[in-house]
Amino acid sequence: MILDTPPPPPRPAPSLARRAGAWLIRHHVLGSLAIVFFATAVISSQMVDRTDFASSELERGVMERWGAPVVQPAPSLRYVQSGTLFTELKPLPFAQQHVQVQAGMNYRKRGLRYFSGFDFTLSADYAAVNREGHDIDVAFIFPIEMDKSQVLLSDLSFLVDGAEADLDMGESGNRLVWTGRIPQGATRRFSIRYRARGLDSFLYKLDPTLPAHDVRLQLNVTGGENYDYPPQVLAASKVETGNGTVALDWAFQSLESGVSLGVILPSVEAYDELISTMARRAWVPFLGLMALLAAFSLHHRRPLAIYEAYLLAAAYGFYFVLLAYLAAFMNFYVAYVLATGGMGAAVVLYARRLYPRERTSRLAGVWAATLVVPTTAVILQGYTGLIYTLEILAALLGLMALSTRAEVRALLSDLPPGGEPPRAPSSPQEAM
Repeated sequence: MILDTPPPPPRPAPSLARRAGAWLIRHHVLGSLAIVFFATAVISSQMVDRTDFASSELERGVMERWGAPVVQPAPSLRYVQSGTLFTELKPLPFAQQHVQVQAGMNYRKRGLRYFSGFDFTLSADYAAVNREGHDIDVAFIFPIEMDKSQVLLSDLSFLVDGAEADLDMGESGNRLVWTGRIPQGATRRFSIRYRARGLDSFLYKLDPTLPAHDVRLQLNVTGGENYDYPPQVLAASKVETGNGTVALDWAFQSLESGVSLGVILPSVEAYDELISTMARRAWVPFLGLMALLAAFSLHHRRPLAIYEAYLLAAAYGFYFVLLAYLAAFMNFYVAYVLATGGMGAAVVLYARRLYPRERTSRLAGVWAATLVVPTTAVILQGYTGLIYTLEILAALLGLMALSTRAEVRALLSDLPPGGEPPRAPSSPQEAM
């Protein structure tokens, strides 16, 4: 005799947290995300906090070879009454300081960084008026605080009232000195010119102890236009930018205290920062990739094995490592195309073997949506918000369109409340 057994009580619906945890575990999301986190964290730290990358010496090596930030203090004039000893020198303000700098950008690449090297010519004219009631003996002192082996100071010339004059290097070797006489009521004009090279910035520092009169600095740059100002520097009175050129002009009739004038020279895009930003943000689109792979698994009723999910995660994370090292040895945009196309082809072909009935175009679209679009948004920084908005809009419209298809609705209706696959009956009574 077969006894009828009562059916088992219905299982309570699992909580949202349990359902989410089951989804993460079933599709190997946590382990895959850990792989991506590790790869992107390593390459991001290499981009930001490093002294060496891709066998390239960075800023210190660049400065030793191609120059350094240029800081040119204004000259000073000291005097005594003619016929007396140079014991108590008094400062004499210049009546005019006109400086012109012609700079040509000469970018230098090391690893992923482009340094703003520049070659420049400085031409400066100064005027001093003797307003004392007697002749004065003066010392014209032109500081040279730059390392001459770095900046390659050359073609130095010095004129006094249009005639060539000799300059003494001074005891310390870091200044040029001329001594002479200025008659009562007379004006002396000094002109100095030299060629050199620099890195990143040019700064002209006025004497902080003396007022300055008729000050003008003209700085013309070719080979770039995205200039900036160093801290505590007066902005230019006039700026003109063109196609790869920028002209800055500072003009002041009088300044009561010494200030600094100057500019940070134009730069090329910092590709190390771009790759670091891409890597730091990678985990968000990777979660989108895992969600799309889970959708393919449901559609084809073919769940990913743990090793398959981890291999796809490793390929996604390795993309940023490959991009960084390729970009260190070639043009960034060429490296971007090669890395994106090469790794994309590998991932799409692998996914095609996992889902043989899936269209290649759809799998390529997944790679484009979860890697190409996010990295392009980092490159096009001015359009980041627009790119993400359009991608989200496209995803939303796509989901709305899919939700109206009969096969999608049937697939979703087959899923149990907890998201678990249908359980096979464990007994004949349960099957009945």
